[in-house]
Amino acid sequence: MNLKKEKQIRKHARKLMIDWLKTVVPEEEKAKITVDNIEDYIPNQTHVYGNMQLRISAYTVRWFTKRIKKLVRKGRKDLTTITVEEVINATY
Repeated sequence: MNLKKEKQIRKHARKLMIDWLKTVVPEEEKAKITVDNIEDYIPNQTHVYGNMQLRISAYTVRWFTKRIKKLVRKGRKDLTTITVEEVINATY
């Protein structure tokens, strides 16, 4: 992928992560979540070690990015139409 597409994917991944996070937090916290302070709401640990393997933790920015890339490689032309449900249900 070229750099422009990568940048779009990372930007869209952060947007999708915010949308997902707003479904998890209480009502009074939803208005406080922005792109600038999203790091305050996610854990610092980005990887999990298990079964002799190091894997990316679920629902991190990198996890969303990998899932979006997978959908784009499968044939999705317009990545801005990818929703949180599609990313969560994407299979390998």
